[in-house]
Amino acid sequence: MDDLLNDELNLKLLDDICSGQGVEVNVSELSRSLKKHRNTIKDRVDKLFEYEIINKPIYPFFWLYSEYPLMVIVRADFPRDPQTNSFIENDPHIFAAFFKKDEEYNTFILEYHKNIAAHQKWRDSIVREGKLPPRETRYPADVMYFTNKNFIKYNPAHMVRLIEQDKDDHHGIINGHKLDELSIQIINKLVNGEGLHTNEHFLAERHGIHRKTIERRIEKLLEEKIVLPPTCRFPRFLVPPDYTLIVTLVEIKKNSEKVLKAWQADPHIPIMISASTGRYTQLLFCSFYRIRDHLAWEEHYDQRFPGCIGAIKNKYLSPSMMFSIAQQRVSLDIIRRKLEQIKGRELVKMMSEKEEK
Repeated sequence: MDDLLNDELNLKLLDDICSGQGVEVNVSELSRSLKKHRNTIKDRVDKLFEYEIINKPIYPFFWLYSEYPLMVIVRADFPRDPQTNSFIENDPHIFAAFFKKDEEYNTFILEYHKNIAAHQKWRDSIVREGKLPPRETRYPADVMYFTNKNFIKYNPAHMVRLIEQDKDDHHGIINGHKLDELSIQIINKLVNGEGLHTNEHFLAERHGIHRKTIERRIEKLLEEKIVLPPTCRFPRFLVPPDYTLIVTLVEIKKNSEKVLKAWQADPHIPIMISASTGRYTQLLFCSFYRIRDHLAWEEHYDQRFPGCIGAIKNKYLSPSMMFSIAQQRVSLDIIRRKLEQIKGRELVKMMSEKEEK
């Protein structure tokens, strides 16, 4: 595994495919599978990208969760100024952040780190470097730690079913664009990785190597789960546009296998992680079009599994509360830092060889 991520060509390919270079929608394949004219399909696909209903295709960098096995959820008291906003939107450890007034706090942050020591070192450095004001001027942050090694469910594509399920509520209008049945079918295929194509010829020309080499390298990266197969994702990753993200800590008191099996099949929950925070046993990332639907959903499960679900703590995060953070930023930073380290080692080696001569 280390060899794959210490290889310059592999890292260059990862930089490309994880940012969408050489990853394309196969309009012809969609046309055949959906039995519609190619131009009709292309028009629908272009509109989905134009209205930012889904992002253009990428290979998800799944190694992110091995590189940064610690997930940190933080409630923070931050200044509201351009410098702080720039820090939040550009720091390579912040995966997502929301304006969220909650008790003394005003910001809700999701971060990824190597371990607790690395997280604490990072916290000290951002104050020392002036990215945030001194702690004595702010209310102390509330921090919770989770491990990215304990996914019970990881299926971001599962939420696509909600767009069809909720169409009577949103009338097929998402992000200001009216979706017809064909558009919804296309979204379903693209987020599930169908109708996508890797342009190995483009990548081969870009790097000056044979196309078969590109194919073999990508196959190996997939085999080792450094990347997942190509997909289109919703711009906010965990929720479709216009939907509310609910981050939920929940206590399962008994019959956990039955409850978790039901949640595995539930499209409202794209990601579920084991937790050990106070009395809570699971961390859920949930997606709902209306908050009242979430409240009814909670009641449904309470009735379905009487006495099984205990304490619940919810954080409701609407689209308007989210900071503008590029979805692949954390992943691409990891890849590019590894590339810089290789180039640094090569430079040191070259200088050493010159000195020996």
